Amino acid sequence: MFSSLDKFPLKTILIFLIAILSMNLTYFQHSKVLLNNHQKEKIKLVTSTISAEMGKQSEVEATYDEMLGHELRTASIVIKKSLHPDFHQVTNEQLVALAKELNIGGITLFERQGDDLIGVRSSDPKEINASSKTWGIVYSAQLQLTDRKSVDVGTGLTLENFWSGPIDTASTDEADIRKWGEFYDGTTNYLINPYLNVSSSLEHYRQKVGVDVSIQELLENNEGNLIEIGVLNPEKIFDKSPTPNNRSSWYSERFLLNGSYKYRDGIEESKIKEALAKNSTVFYNVNLNGTNILKSFTPMVTTNLKYKRDSLPKVVMVATDYSQIEKTLHHQFREVFIFMSIVTLLVCVVIIVMYSITRKKNEGAVKTVQDVYLANINSIVQSIKEQRHDIINHITTISWMIKLKKYESLQDYIDPLIQEAKMMDNKIKAVEINIPALSGIIQAKLAQSELHNIDMQVDFKNMENLRLTTIKTTDLVRIISNLIDNAFDATIELPATERKINVEGIVQANQLTIQVQNSCNPVNPDIQTRIFDSGFSTKKGKNNKGLGLHIIKQLIERYKGKIDFTTQEAGVTFSIIIPLKHEK
Repeated sequence: MFSSLDKFPLKTILIFLIAILSMNLTYFQHSKVLLNNHQKEKIKLVTSTISAEMGKQSEVEATYDEMLGHELRTASIVIKKSLHPDFHQVTNEQLVALAKELNIGGITLFERQGDDLIGVRSSDPKEINASSKTWGIVYSAQLQLTDRKSVDVGTGLTLENFWSGPIDTASTDEADIRKWGEFYDGTTNYLINPYLNVSSSLEHYRQKVGVDVSIQELLENNEGNLIEIGVLNPEKIFDKSPTPNNRSSWYSERFLLNGSYKYRDGIEESKIKEALAKNSTVFYNVNLNGTNILKSFTPMVTTNLKYKRDSLPKVVMVATDYSQIEKTLHHQFREVFIFMSIVTLLVCVVIIVMYSITRKKNEGAVKTVQDVYLANINSIVQSIKEQRHDIINHITTISWMIKLKKYESLQDYIDPLIQEAKMMDNKIKAVEINIPALSGIIQAKLAQSELHNIDMQVDFKNMENLRLTTIKTTDLVRIISNLIDNAFDATIELPATERKINVEGIVQANQLTIQVQNSCNPVNPDIQTRIFDSGFSTKKGKNNKGLGLHIIKQLIERYKGKIDFTTQEAGVTFSIIIPLKHEK
């Protein structure tokens, strides 16, 4: 019997060590899976945020792009009526003066010479003798116009005798980003090519509310985890052929559309192809400069982002520092290992002490000693099981919350976010106005109201009966946007639950009526008599010059309309009536 007892402590300790090692390995693998899944879900959330921002930006830019196209067509008609139909009778100086008068970037006249179009007169000397043969879809559109055909190149705005393409880099000045129009009605021996310089306006927009701003905010809020986000044009990574006229630097030919992409690797091309083929996110790990990085590529299907009809979807790239996960795992494993080692040592000491005691007992007492020993072992094992259970629960919880900074569970976070995005999307889609520019500004303000937790309601009726020229459309946008901005400024001072704005518009009885009502703090009666005075403002700050409402009133009076300002207990209301019979 003592022979069997001699082997007892060694066998028990060995079995116990194997059990401890198995628990540690199981826990480590479980934690690794949890952290990996958490990281991938976080990447998907980031990608969804960027995709939503890209969608919003593309919708707004599409509306802005179409508005510019209509403006260029109007300018083209004015140019045609202002110039001699024979370009030989037109001077470059005339085009310079006319471009300045129309407040556009410049004008170039192209002559059709066989299968080419050559710039023969221009307000920009660099455009003279320029050939459009290497300009891709612009060249195709010019050929179709001069052949007296309706333009069909898969993109851009096509109107009668006119086509306007997407915003792009100027071939004669790569520092400039422009919006061109192409006009030809057969009454001249030249094609009219007016353009607008949009570099500063695009840059200003994207610095304020564009996708790059959202990317920067995500990186700052997730510093140490997210290391890079980029929106890519996959066609450029697949296209190995040289581009004419250094087109790789053109606005439409960029590989990187937003964000940055410094962490390049040798298998990215195959991973992008895989993501496009599956139309889903592809994850993979790669070691770059000694750093283990988890990268992902996600296709983003948005029609408004396509430059050509057959363009591939854009791809959102997200790179995270996977070494942070490894550090967390190693830290957790080390803590558990130390704890388990201490417990194991204590158990081994107990076993050895118990064994020493049993050897001093007589054979008659061995059974009793064994019973006591086994009872203690069971108690210790049960205690270890309970402590292990608690430790795993605590550490598992920490692993889920480690990067969430003590927020609710990830799923609880994602669900309301998705629901909110869907509600906003439905709210924007519900606004149907047949005037692109007006629809664009209303949708942009709706998106802005969401950011400020403002309950903004919009109701436009009978707008299909409204027929305005481009200039009147511009004035209408200025009027409504100024009124809504004023409403934002007043409403945002209230608690989030009290912020309300109602915008209503209707065309009836040969007049356009617009009302903008908003909640606000109590209004001083003195304001009502001075609200439209030049220089008067209730806003604080050096940049508030008090010109907004004064300018609005002047615009409305120009169209023989009137504007009223009334106060109620719940807020204020601006009412506008513009008679349509005075439309010119």
